[in-house]
Amino acid sequence: MSARRPSRTADNGGEPTSVIPHPPLPPEDDEVVVGDQVVAAAAPAARQKRRRPAFGSYMDTDLQRRFKARCVIEGIEMQDALAEAVTLWLDRRQDSDQQASQLAN
Repeated sequence: MSARRPSRTADNGGEPTSVIPHPPLPPEDDEVVVGDQVVAAAAPAARQKRRRPAFGSYMDTDLQRRFKARCVIEGIEMQDALAEAVTLWLDRRQDSDQQASQLAN
């Protein structure tokens, strides 16, 4: 029978381990946030949800992918961007209708 190897323990068998010194903290404390300030700084401002009726449509897959990606880049919800796009489209149509009626008179 061979001799058993001594097992290792968390404190390394009572032998002192070398201590690696950490660099001192910077003297500026302007950016240090403690207590309730941490929660307030980390929590995003709550946005009020608007109740909107459901709206469904179909569009080209590539167009939807580009639309979704742009919304993510802009940091806005797709429904907000879609509402803006529809509003602009309606405004442009209304302007062209007014111009056509003025030309007819």
